[in-house]
Amino acid sequence: MATKKTKKPAARKAGPAKPKHVEYVLSKGSSRLLNARVDKEEIWLFVNGPAMLFGSARMLTSLDMPGGATFQAWKKLAASLSCTSLCGANGKTKIPVEVKPSRIGTSIEFSLGPMSMYQSVIVLKAKQTGVTLRQAIDDAFGNPKGAYSVVIVPEAATGHAEHDASIFQMGQPADGGHQHGEEGGGHHHG
Repeated sequence: MATKKTKKPAARKAGPAKPKHVEYVLSKGSSRLLNARVDKEEIWLFVNGPAMLFGSARMLTSLDMPGGATFQAWKKLAASLSCTSLCGANGKTKIPVEVKPSRIGTSIEFSLGPMSMYQSVIVLKAKQTGVTLRQAIDDAFGNPKGAYSVVIVPEAATGHAEHDASIFQMGQPADGGHQHGEEGGGHHHG
C-alpha cells in the first residue's frame, strides 16, 4: 500500500506586532481635534514644549444627552480611564481624569503633564486590560446606534503663572513663589 505524502502548510511569517496605541503630537500649530474613539488600547499624547503652551485637554462628544452623553455616562467614562504623565524630570505621574459640568454640556478634563517640562508623554487608556478606547467610550455612553465622534481638544494655557504650577493645582505655583498678575498688575517672585 502506497503512503500518500501530505504537504505541511507553509509557516506564516510573523510580521511586526501591531501597536496597541495611537500617537498624537501636540506642538504649536498641531491639530486641535484628536480622535479619542479609536480601536486601540491607548492614546499617547506627545507634548512638545514648552508644555506651558497647553495646560490641559478636554474630551468632548457630538452626542447630546438624549443620545447617551449624560452626566452619569461621563462619570462612568472617567472612572474607566487612567491617565499617566511620563517625563524625564518627574518620572511617572498619575493624572486625575475629571468630569467637568458646564452650561453647554459635560466633558472630561485632564492635565497635560508638568508645566515646566519641554517634552512629556501623556498616556490615556482604559483601566481594564485589553479594552480599546472605542469600547470604553461606547460602553459608557450606552452603545449608541448612530454615528458619533469623541475628540480630545488640547487647551492653551490661560495664565502666565501656569508655567510654575503643579499639575494638580493649575495656576498655583508648586514652590509657593513666582506669582504673576497680583492685584494692581504687580509681580511677585517668592
